[in-house]
Amino acid sequence: MNLREAFVALRQQEAASAPRFDPTRRSRAPRSLIPRLAFAAMVLITVAVVVFRPQKPHPSITAWKAPTDFLLQTPGRDLLTSVPDLKGTRQ
Repeated sequence: MNLREAFVALRQQEAASAPRFDPTRRSRAPRSLIPRLAFAAMVLITVAVVVFRPQKPHPSITAWKAPTDFLLQTPGRDLLTSVPDLKGTRQ
């Protein structure tokens, strides 16, 4: 007996002992309606919360202040914002 014939015999043996598909499919217990209704209710509540939530008024972009603005206030900053008077220092 070669390898091919051994696999054919094994396949036939397994096919004979395997249950038929149709009775297995029909014997499945009917699903309960309660989990489906609970899932549908959860989806509807989630959609309602997202769609109908109260909107907070957004502040104007001109009123916004960066939280790191204090870092720009450095010592000696007034030297960088003014032009020195060089005429007054010569004689």
